[in-house]
Amino acid sequence: MLKRKPPIVIIAADVFGVTPELGQLVQALGITEATFVSPHPFTRTFRSEAEGYASFMAAGGVEAYAGHLGRVLAARDYTFDFALGFSAGASALWLRLADAALEPRLPGRAILYYGSRIRDDAHLRPRRQTRLVFAEREASFDPAPLAQKLRAAGNDAVLIPGSAHGFMNPRSPGYDAAISTRELAALRAQIHTPPPRQ
Repeated sequence: MLKRKPPIVIIAADVFGVTPELGQLVQALGITEATFVSPHPFTRTFRSEAEGYASFMAAGGVEAYAGHLGRVLAARDYTFDFALGFSAGASALWLRLADAALEPRLPGRAILYYGSRIRDDAHLRPRRQTRLVFAEREASFDPAPLAQKLRAAGNDAVLIPGSAHGFMNPRSPGYDAAISTRELAALRAQIHTPPPRQ
């Protein structure tokens, strides 16, 4: 029996950037090959989400982050099997997943967590199988109508009951250990399950 190669994953971080917790997430998912992408042009530890967000906006926000992700994807001589995006990273990946110019370099599948700025570009259509996972509570908008609108357009969009923005990140005020544990188990199964043959 042939052994299947481990999935190659690209992870777009939230405004905290690439943290040790992201490394722990990769270990928990059983991923051996991961490329981390940060919204910041430097490595730094932020004391709060607000501080990370201010730095993210100073660096150009979602559009600049999406541009950086596009360059990372285009520079590889291989394609990623899977993409994971969190918050700002999810919103930036959403823009790239709809980019026809990146077609040969787009990851095979993607899961985007609480990408709140997806609401600004909800009309886009991802060119790969994409699951959108929204928190039930957001400080700046109600995610339920957005998830419904995305589903009506044929997207796989879900709302996690009882969750707040950042529920997967231990550094976030919205972190929820129980929800994160459940999502990690489901995510691990999805990442290690080959996509259906077309």
